[in-house]
Formats: sequence, structure tokens, C-alpha cells
Amino acid sequence: MFNDVIVNILELIETRIAQIRDKAVEVVRAARDFLDYVIEVQPGTRPVRFVAVDSGFAEITYFGFRVSIINIALFTNVNNKVLTVFEPSLGLSSDELERVALDLEVKYAVDAARRFHADLLLLDGPLINRRNADKIDVPTLAHVKDVRVNRYSQSITEPTFRDYMNNALQVMEEPLIAHVILEAYRSRTRTRNALITRPYVVGRVGDRDVYGFYVQYAPSALPIYVEYLGDPGIIGNLISALTPLSAMPRLGYPAPLYIVDRLARVNSDFKGMVRLIMEKLGGDVLSELRGMYLKMSLNDYVKSS
Repeated sequence: MFNDVIVNILELIETRIAQIRDKAVEVVRAARDFLDYVIEVQPGTRPVRFVAVDSGFAEITYFGFRVSIINIALFTNVNNKVLTVFEPSLGLSSDELERVALDLEVKYAVDAARRFHADLLLLDGPLINRRNADKIDVPTLAHVKDVRVNRYSQSITEPTFRDYMNNALQVMEEPLIAHVILEAYRSRTRTRNALITRPYVVGRVGDRDVYGFYVQYAPSALPIYVEYLGDPGIIGNLISALTPLSAMPRLGYPAPLYIVDRLARVNSDFKGMVRLIMEKLGGDVLSELRGMYLKMSLNDYVKSS
């Protein structure tokens, strides 16, 4: 009986995988009908003044004490400056910590962009739903490596292209669908230039539209979803300026964001120093609490609990 159940499960899985394979073949074949939705971008030689921002965070606990450490890293090619800011917080949950870190990125990014008179702001992670994003006053490209919401496919205005994307989502994730389309374009044109999918309005920040698209800086690389705030007419120029910076050190990803990603990480040495401080603080506080309880009568202790 048990063996029959296993055999049935394996047969069902095999059938489903075969169906997915057939569906994927259809998606790849149909991609050739949507090459008009691909924009080719020549690499630029004119530099752009940018500020790149990312954050790292960690929770450190000791005897019931919990401190959240957020490290904001900024890098600008204006005098090649690197800045880091540590923000300790108390009482944040794990879910809140990431949201607060993203909001702090915007806060320090806006200040840095104004201070260095930047022409472009580079963020890691989605732009939409960040607090104070409406205060950003320079063109902003937010690169999203981990796509959790399919904003791009749901924002396509052409019915045929939208239906193709929604049909493909049944068997593959949105970045892979974009990869199939962009690689189909490369197969036809033999180009090695950067490619982007046609931008669409995917949301709003304040009273301004946010545009979404996929960018493939280098051939064969998995495209990155990008949310853009600014004049849509200059998207190509900004991608053109970033292309020479997006081949190394990580294939197909802007080097400035790679740099701040490394700088923003809260390493074990820093966490160790914070823990030592917490142990000292915690030891003092626990000693005071023990002393207070020892001075209390049993009835007073029960009433205070």
C-alpha cells in the first residue's frame, strides 16, 4: 500500500514536470513575438555624478536585552568618498528592521545627493513604499535582485504583451521571463549592448510616477528589476552611463551597489563589540535588579510582579 502511494506521487510529479517543460518551451518560442518591447542601450562614455546607498542590519540579544544595529553605507564618485552611519535601535521586530533600514537609506541618500550635487541616486531594493521617498529630488534607479511582487507584468498596458507575461508566470518567475525575451533579442541581433524592457508606470511616490523595467547590463546575465523615479525620457542615458560600471566585479550588476553592499554588512567583529557593551550594561542592570528584589519582602515582590 505504501509503495503504491509513493509510485503514484512520483508519477504525478513526473506528469507535472512534463507539463511545465512543454509550457516553458511555448514561452520561449513565443518570446520572438515581443522583441519590439526591448530597448537597446549603447554604453556611455560621459560620466554621471552618483550616490550609491545600501544598508545592513543585525539583531543582538543578551539576557532579554535586544539591540538592533543598522549600518548605512554610502559611496559617491564625487571625490570617491565613502561614508558609513550606524543607527542602533531598541524594540524593533525582525519584520520592522528591514523596513526601517530601507527608510533610513532614503533619509541619508537624500542628504548625500544634495551635499555632493549628484545627478543620480542608486538604491538597492524597491523604491515604492519607502517612507520619505517623495523627498527624493534627483533621478533614482532602485535595483531589485529579489523580486517579491510582480509589479512589472501587472502594469503592462498592451493586452497581448500582458497576457503573454501572465501566461508565462504560471511556469517561471518574472525575471526569468524577461531573460527569455532579452536573450531572444540578442539571438536575433547578435548585440552585446545593455538591454532594457519597455518601462511602464508601476506605482507612485507622492504625485510622481514610478517606472518599472528589467535591465540586462551584460549578455546571459539574469535581468534585474529596476524602479525608476524621474524624467522617463532620460532612462536610456542613465543606463548608458551605468553600463561600463556593471560588468565587474559581479556580472551584470552595478559596481557602486556592489561596493556599498559589502560596506554595509554588520560583521562579526562589530557584533562582538556590541555584545560586550550589552554584557556590561546587562550585568550592571541585573545586579541592581537582584539587589532591589533582595531588599523587598515576599509580599512586596508578589505585588510588583
